[in-house]
Amino acid sequence: MTSFRHLPASRWIGIVLVLALALLADLRSAAGTRLDSFTVDEPWHVVAGTAYVRGEGFHLNPEHPPLVKLWVGAWMPETFKLPPMPALHEKSQERDWVETTMFFGNDARAVQTRARLALWTLHGLMLVALGLLLWRAFGLAWACGTLLFLALEPTVGAHLPVVMTDLPLALSLAIAALCAGLLATTWRWPWAIGCGLAMGVALASKHSALAGLGGLGIGLVIAALCGWRQGRGEIARRMAQLAAAAALSVLLLWSMYGLHFHAGADGRDAFNRPIADKIDELKLPHWRNAIAFADDHRLLPRAYLWGLADTVRTGVEGRGIGMHQVWGTTWYGNPPWFSWPAILASKLPLALMALLLAALPLLARTRLPPSARWSLAAVVAACGFHLVALMGSEGIWGGVRHALPILVGMAVIAGGAFGIAMQRRSRALLIGVTALYLLAAGMTLREPRLWEYHNELVGGSANAYRYFGNEGLDLGQRFHEIRAFHDRVIAPSGEPMYNEYWMGEKQVRAAKLNFHRRVESLDDTNVAGRYKGWFIYTMTDTLPWPQWDWDPAVVFKDMRLVARFGYVGIWHGEMTRPQTRAGSMFSRISDYIYKDGGDDWKLVSDRLEEVVAQLPAKVDAGVELGNAYLRQGRRSEAIAAYRGLLTQTKVPVEPSIAAQLKAQIAAIEAAPKDATVEPMRNPWLE
Repeated sequence: MTSFRHLPASRWIGIVLVLALALLADLRSAAGTRLDSFTVDEPWHVVAGTAYVRGEGFHLNPEHPPLVKLWVGAWMPETFKLPPMPALHEKSQERDWVETTMFFGNDARAVQTRARLALWTLHGLMLVALGLLLWRAFGLAWACGTLLFLALEPTVGAHLPVVMTDLPLALSLAIAALCAGLLATTWRWPWAIGCGLAMGVALASKHSALAGLGGLGIGLVIAALCGWRQGRGEIARRMAQLAAAAALSVLLLWSMYGLHFHAGADGRDAFNRPIADKIDELKLPHWRNAIAFADDHRLLPRAYLWGLADTVRTGVEGRGIGMHQVWGTTWYGNPPWFSWPAILASKLPLALMALLLAALPLLARTRLPPSARWSLAAVVAACGFHLVALMGSEGIWGGVRHALPILVGMAVIAGGAFGIAMQRRSRALLIGVTALYLLAAGMTLREPRLWEYHNELVGGSANAYRYFGNEGLDLGQRFHEIRAFHDRVIAPSGEPMYNEYWMGEKQVRAAKLNFHRRVESLDDTNVAGRYKGWFIYTMTDTLPWPQWDWDPAVVFKDMRLVARFGYVGIWHGEMTRPQTRAGSMFSRISDYIYKDGGDDWKLVSDRLEEVVAQLPAKVDAGVELGNAYLRQGRRSEAIAAYRGLLTQTKVPVEPSIAAQLKAQIAAIEAAPKDATVEPMRNPWLE
């Protein structure tokens, strides 16, 4: 086994190299995202962050901690208009207000440009911090190898300018892991403080940091106990350092919320849903009880706890999505165990994958110094616990962005190939490693849309939709091209445009696109679903989905594809499909209930009967139909509506939702005749 030692390097040369590689990552990102519009979530984060910075409280968008939002909010100019905020009810109403603020009240294109600069700066600084810590733990060559991997990796590049929480979590968790490794090596107080600060940044980045930080905590406790040979005093000293680091991380999180427990400095909590209701809807008792305990005893800011409850509800328990597309196969119920490895295997460039695989035997045959050994163990612990948490969750809809901490961990491991090659001064090894980096550059530098990148195992970016159905394919970034096509082709035709793509209605209407809902009113009588004009669909819609009675040969038979923008296609012609009309009718009903405050439950049930007749597997429609019957006192029909979701066989209901439906039916059957039975909470409401 060969020993590994740090190669001597000039301090200033090392600093320049780290800065240059961080800048390279930002420049590569700028080239590969220059055509992107906002993702569907960015307007929310920008508006919320601006409200935070201006002292409006933390009740907007509490499902994410405030780090990124505070950062981007501080970059917004005084000219950014933030109108008075109404009382908000449900997430859909909050999204409407946020998108109205962004797209009608401000110049969204200018805001996006400023936000991208803000995030390139933030992520660039985090890459520099990561590189310096890698240099300290592993040596300069290893650090450069890791940063070069991250600069070339398309998914990382796609996220560098995006106002979302996934990449800040990945980078801050890696930074925390390296600080933890250096603490376990030296047990010096500066590293305890650094570790605490880094963990606090991770906590303030995203709630899912808890899994990786749990792995780091367990690893550090084990490392502390390894000092037993030096006596109890040494163990006590190390435990004191860990306690200080933990306390500092929590204090930093509190500071991000202005050291206030309540969302507003005035003691109000104007969330779109009361926190008691948010906690009560959790089905996992250990999570429900833990969050309730923390709220009762004010252990963490209430906005953070509200968001944690939302994260558990949507990420751990799942959104009630009972059908998943993984590597070209449709799975029902919970996603298969290999979903996350499959997602990562489809997104990582093959040359970088080869570099990672080459690093593993090199590491196995190399005796690492303590700083490298402990730091590598900490990275593996953080990424391993994050992966276990992902594989234990029921939601894979987010795609690779939820696995970014693992991808950054892979970069640290793969960087070891270059570090070891330089340390051994092996010409053959250096040529092989360099060739893989060059090959990765050749395979990815021409990619114009980094977010959509998939490797050759799934037919590349153009064909990945045949294998997966998650947000790693697209998250609404094609709006600019669609708008340009509309202004050039659709608008002169005078015909309506119907949209089934990730574009918010406020965004579309603010741009004055000739957009039409298929159902504009609950009085709509077009039961047959006949439409003529321009149709925007995703490429996934060109595949047959018998579970939803979707046959593209039938749907598109009277249309022609006139333009394709990556994952998005624009068709022109006519279509007749009552199921599509039913889906649009449900969207209008949902607005009537949750945005307009409508309460004509007979009208609601009449229209929902039309929807369920066409879409019997649509969970939210079946639940709302049962609820509408229940509000009218029609118990037997309510039971039939809930039970209909359980008995339909097109798309079996996800197990946790099935349990809720059965419990609701049992509650109705057991209730006295004159008793009030509460409607079931729609599991697809977030």
